[in-house]
Amino acid sequence: MDLKRLSVVFAMALAFSVPAMAQDNSSDDDGWVSSPSTESSSGNEAGSYDGSTDSEFANDEEYASAYARYKAETTKKSEINRLRNEGFQRAVLLGIRVQGGINTFFGENSDGWKIGYQGGGGLLLKMNFMVKNLSLVPELTFNYRHYSYEQDMDAYTNEASIDIMMFEIPVIFRYTFEDYNFYVGLGLNMGLKLNGSSEFKTSGGKRENTVATSGMEVGGAFDLGYMLTRWVSVNVRVVQCFTSLLNKTLVAEEAFYDSSLNTFYTTLGMNFLF
Repeated sequence: MDLKRLSVVFAMALAFSVPAMAQDNSSDDDGWVSSPSTESSSGNEAGSYDGSTDSEFANDEEYASAYARYKAETTKKSEINRLRNEGFQRAVLLGIRVQGGINTFFGENSDGWKIGYQGGGGLLLKMNFMVKNLSLVPELTFNYRHYSYEQDMDAYTNEASIDIMMFEIPVIFRYTFEDYNFYVGLGLNMGLKLNGSSEFKTSGGKRENTVATSGMEVGGAFDLGYMLTRWVSVNVRVVQCFTSLLNKTLVAEEAFYDSSLNTFYTTLGMNFLF
C-alpha cells in the first residue's frame, strides 16, 4: 500500500508541475518575442537613417548608415559632373551666323568700283578668354560677293564685274558690356577663294575672266553688336583688307594693270548660340 500511495503522490505532483512549466515557457517566449520590438524601436530612434523607404535595411542601423553614405557620395559625384558640364557649356558655346551687306574696293587706281553686295553664313565658336567678359570668337563662313565697276572714258564706257565665292575665317576678340547688352570686337579676317569669275565690257566687246583675282586676302575686322537675348545677337561688322584681291600677274585688262583692289565691306549679321 505504501508503494501505491507513493506512486499516486508522484503522479499528482507531476500533473501539477506540467502547467507550471508550461507557464514558465510561455513567459520565456513572451520575453523572446518582445526583444525585436525593442531593437526596432531603438533602431528608429538612432537617427542615422533618413526615413526613406528605398532601402531594404531601413530598420538596421549599420546598413542604414552605410546606405546613407553611399547616397551622399553618389549625389556628390553627380553634382560635380553636372557643374563641370554646365561650366563647359558656359565657357564654350557653338552657334551659327547669317549675314548680308555691301562691298567696294579701296586702293591704288580703284576709282570706278561701285557698291556691290554680298551674303553668306557659317559656324562660330564663342570661348571665354582669361578676363571676365572677354571672349574669343572664331568663325568659319562661306560668302558670295559681287563687285561692280563702271568708268566713263568719254567716247565709250568700261564696265566690269567680279563674282567670287570666299571661305572666310574671322578671329575676333570680343568684349561684352553686360549692363548695356552690347559688345565690341576686334580681330583679323582671312579669306580663301573657292571659285570666281569676271566680266569686262568695252567698246571692243565683252571678255570673260580677264580680271583675275588672287586666292587669298587678309584684313582687319571690327564688330559692334547688341544682345537681344543670351542666345541671340545682331551685329555690324566692318572689314578692311590689307592685301589686294586683284592678281596682277594674270590680269589681262590694261585698265587694271596699275590697280590695287583692297576689299572693304560692311555686313549686318545675326548670331544664334546653342
